[in-house]
Amino acid sequence: MHENHRARVRERYFAGGFENMDDRAVLEMLLFYCIPRKDTNPVAKLLLDTFGSLSGVLEASPDDLRSLKGIGDNAAAFLTMLPQVCKRYMTGTLTEKSLWLDDSDSVSQFIKSSFLAEKNEKFMLLCFDGAGRLTNTSETQGEKGQVIPDFTDLLDFSKRCRAKTVIIAHNHPDGVASPSRDDVTSTESLISAFKKNGIILADHFIAGVDGILSMRSTGRFNSLF
Repeated sequence: MHENHRARVRERYFAGGFENMDDRAVLEMLLFYCIPRKDTNPVAKLLLDTFGSLSGVLEASPDDLRSLKGIGDNAAAFLTMLPQVCKRYMTGTLTEKSLWLDDSDSVSQFIKSSFLAEKNEKFMLLCFDGAGRLTNTSETQGEKGQVIPDFTDLLDFSKRCRAKTVIIAHNHPDGVASPSRDDVTSTESLISAFKKNGIILADHFIAGVDGILSMRSTGRFNSLF
């Protein structure tokens, strides 16, 4: 009986994708591939009742997932992998066609994708060559409330990449996309440090729960850039 039901759900997906399926139906189908020979509809309902939404389920920790009846190691691993797969796909799609400094929309999307599913603060450095093409990136992992990159390491990495221009970015996992006073101060210090080494710091992006902000584009920090 379950196999017939699963076949019908798959055919529904093949016919129209997830567009006409609600979160419970989507989650039920995803669970097919990690919970064999069992009705996954009640498990999908339990997950949504517990975490509030499909995104809430996919952002839950393995331990929180495994605390629920019907969710074992395989299901917890599968669900927590999905945001990471999406992140790998989105960033890979952008870099495979090359990323250029003057394509601000693609740069913003690349940075936003890089922070997908991050629960702690993370700092990114993007290095561009003289033609404005992205050549390399560096990441510094932080904690829940802060990330403190080493200025010397950032400069050394940029020089090894022979960068002419760099962009920096960090996220506020539980906050808004707006720079704190410390963010502004550190940006100013980094602009000066890079300038002394013949490198232009072109922008500082901040990603938050409400989106992503370019400090350069806001107009509030014209004196910096």
